[in-house]
Amino acid sequence: MPDMRRNNKKERKRFSWFFLLRLTGIVIFIIVILNVDLHAIWQNIKKVNPGYLALALLFQIVLLIVKGIRWHILNDGRRNKNAFFQSMGEFLESYAIGVITPGRLGELLKAGYQKKKENIIGSGIRVLAERGLDVGFFVFVAGSAIMWGNLINIESVWGIVIIITGILITGIAVLLISSRVIIDWIEKLSKKISITWKKRKATDTVFILILSLISNISAFISCYLLVIGIKIKMTLLVASGGVAIAGLLNMLPITVMGLGTRELTFLYVFDEFQEAQILALSGLIFLVAQIGGGIFSLLLGQLFLFINKKQAKHSN
Repeated sequence: MPDMRRNNKKERKRFSWFFLLRLTGIVIFIIVILNVDLHAIWQNIKKVNPGYLALALLFQIVLLIVKGIRWHILNDGRRNKNAFFQSMGEFLESYAIGVITPGRLGELLKAGYQKKKENIIGSGIRVLAERGLDVGFFVFVAGSAIMWGNLINIESVWGIVIIITGILITGIAVLLISSRVIIDWIEKLSKKISITWKKRKATDTVFILILSLISNISAFISCYLLVIGIKIKMTLLVASGGVAIAGLLNMLPITVMGLGTRELTFLYVFDEFQEAQILALSGLIFLVAQIGGGIFSLLLGQLFLFINKKQAKHSN
């Protein structure tokens, strides 16, 4: 009898609020998708060259796979098939939920997969480092477009300041994943938390930086292919700068999927182009990068998690 009671208590403890949060995120994602103005999106699709649209989608898939690999190296790093599938599933599911949450807060779900408090905090710091690598690159590109692409009519010195800011953000992100001193400093500052430190080789840190570069370049190329497909005469640097500024504003917890902020940003930074074309471009980026990327990552993430769970059962 005592053993049965203990087992019943364990069963009750197995209820996961994190699972409920995941489920809620997936439901919200589906609701948002079902309430999208499909007619307006279709009007934008008809304006773009199908070949460029397909290539833009392909680069979004490359972005997701590369970022998933980066997350595995950052958070787990084990050369194990099951561990890799688990990391990819966690990343892709949280990415999909992040797409529809203001400020991409849904991506913090990656930390929720950890079991122990110190692991959750450590994983949360790695999420911040991951976002820092992307934000730093976006800031750098935005500054470069202002400096050399004349994206916004302001003093060039501000372009230099923005470029330096991007480099600093990237540097801080690198320190978060490579320096034990920084982690110790955070622990001493808080006096209450313990953080699980994951020691990694210098080559792993370099590889993470290379993957960050590939994934972010893929994002800009994907958007530029839509620019070409919709026949807007714009350089890659200018297009990337506008996308970077809009992306940074979309990280603010203001709107879902960046709706409204992206359009206003594009109309401001691309004011020399036709308004109808710019709004069509914004709609296409919404379709490819967020709707398409979100659906793909959600479905593929569930597939990876299912495969991992199935293989775990067989191994037991």
